[in-house]
Amino acid sequence: MKKLTIVNAYQDYWSYIMDKIKKEIKLFGLLEKLKKRDLFNHLNNVNLLNEELVKTNQLLSKINNIIQENTEKTDNYILGANFKNKSKIVNVMSKQKYIAENKKGFLLEQKNKTDLEIAKIYIQKDKIEKKAHNKKLEFGEFQDLKLEITNRNFKKN
Repeated sequence: MKKLTIVNAYQDYWSYIMDKIKKEIKLFGLLEKLKKRDLFNHLNNVNLLNEELVKTNQLLSKINNIIQENTEKTDNYILGANFKNKSKIVNVMSKQKYIAENKKGFLLEQKNKTDLEIAKIYIQKDKIEKKAHNKKLEFGEFQDLKLEITNRNFKKN
């Protein structure tokens, strides 16, 4: 059985403190990993949104070209059937344009939300890294103190 002395009490206390700091360092490490994972997920989402925005912009330009081609006035007389077909095309393309514009607006809104989330994660990640660094410094200081106390006790004996 351990002899209860002040030295043993100090050693037990320092061991307890150091174990607690080690656990906190591990937790901060896990938090860092989680934030990195979240960050990569959001960056992947932004890339997907950017690709969809490019596709939507291309679709909108094609729709505008089709509408423009079918609304051009010609000097020649147009047959009734041609006029009817062109008006149907313009009507359908106008509806498709409306849908594509709504999609573009939605994608831009989602991209802005994701950009804000990325900014928040970067801020949180920096805070976690600072806290982990501070805990590592604190752990080093406690190790130094424990060594000093142990060395003093050996010198006394």
